[in-house]
Amino acid sequence: MSPLTRSPDLEVAQLPQLLQAARSRYLAGERSAAVMKPLSQALRAILERNIDPHLSQRGGYLQRLVEAYFRLFPRCLEHLSRDQLQQQAVQKTVLRLLQIPSTVIQDEYDRLNRAQYNQSLKQLVLAFSRPLLANRHPVPKLTEAECFLAFFIQCLRQELGATVLLSPQFRHEYRDLLRTVCLGSPDPELCQSNLTGWLWEAMKSFDPLKPFSATGHGRPTFEAWVRTVISNKLADEKRKLLKREADELLFYDNRALHVFQDRYQAAPPEVQREIDPNACAQLITIVQTEITDPRIRASTTRLRQHIAQLLGWTIEYTREIHQQVRRILGRYVQSTRSLNICSTDSNQEWIDNYPDTRTLPTNNGQGVECMVEFLNDPQTPTWVRDWCERRRTQAEIARELFVSQPTISRCLGREYRLWLYRKFFQDPQIPQWMRRWYETQSIPSPHQRRQARREIHPDYARGLCSAKQIDEQIEAKLAQWCERNDIYYLP
Repeated sequence: MSPLTRSPDLEVAQLPQLLQAARSRYLAGERSAAVMKPLSQALRAILERNIDPHLSQRGGYLQRLVEAYFRLFPRCLEHLSRDQLQQQAVQKTVLRLLQIPSTVIQDEYDRLNRAQYNQSLKQLVLAFSRPLLANRHPVPKLTEAECFLAFFIQCLRQELGATVLLSPQFRHEYRDLLRTVCLGSPDPELCQSNLTGWLWEAMKSFDPLKPFSATGHGRPTFEAWVRTVISNKLADEKRKLLKREADELLFYDNRALHVFQDRYQAAPPEVQREIDPNACAQLITIVQTEITDPRIRASTTRLRQHIAQLLGWTIEYTREIHQQVRRILGRYVQSTRSLNICSTDSNQEWIDNYPDTRTLPTNNGQGVECMVEFLNDPQTPTWVRDWCERRRTQAEIARELFVSQPTISRCLGREYRLWLYRKFFQDPQIPQWMRRWYETQSIPSPHQRRQARREIHPDYARGLCSAKQIDEQIEAKLAQWCERNDIYYLP
């Protein structure tokens, strides 16, 4: 049998059967150590092999992995021996795998066999099961047994990482680093509350045996790794937020199709070539007219299943078109939301809905006094006055704001609307609940934001009206208030 088709070695091949046997006993209510023992012993026997002949004097893979953790985090692990950490990590990882639903494990198997997913992990697993293929490119598809071994190694790394991250010594030893990365993020409180969880999740790919830099692993390279993880995670959070906001526009704004067409026309040719505008228009229309149940919209999977069913598309094609819609609507969202999360991509340009002028528009002189008040408000940014009074060029201000030059007038309109609402809520005749509702926009967690809104508005809590309807009610009140007080209203 050629090495290309050779089965994994017998110890690796038996892992799925051992997992199934242990899972069956565990789900039947058995909690003794004997339930996990066969699987734990098999995994330890595999991982204790020496897969690097150049390091044979240092022991097998598992021994070298634990030793690397002790060298990197000596104080965090000073209460444990190497044997204790090794045994504890394997046992806790096996127990965790018995508790994870089989569907979740299957999803992990599917992820592991994506073409570009974690090549180094796949090569490591093949070094145990099919060593002749370990350095082959592209890496061959993993068997079920190899997928399980890969997933176990990821979870084992997380268990070792948890032992370090949850120790009091870690917080003390890396206090300055953790403080710096949190203070340097756009939302320090969010970063601080999620920091340990983010690092623990990333530990599944952390391998102290593999150099993070040319000099190998040490405290400086670990700190660099932490900064990289947090930077990537914050970028992921921005992308998730952008997806949510693009979907909210898709679900609740009847201008979504118009906005999509407008932003598609404004996109560079290289972006347009990657978009199918007709299919995207079909998706937007079907979502807004046929899929109005919030329970379906709450789940991206269910939403795509219904779209595919109604339009006769495959799930894969539906996912692709939904991503295209999010991408284009996201360009609109980025150009209108808070500046601290605007894209800094210099290739991303936007067409503005507001005139590119040095002053806000007025209607027959309406609201000239309010414009002066707006410019003199201490909460109005200095760049707004510089823009209107021509103290600095458009390019200088754009560089300060990290936005493209055509976006400045939109940012100007945003600042004016922020001032409008500040002025609006200062009026004692405006109901206090409107101000409290408006302030919930700053709550980053959708769950906490909905909970706060339920406490503010009883009809929303009972499901008698949507958040969009209440937003429109407040906006209509603002428009009436502006007209009554001779203040220019900018929608």
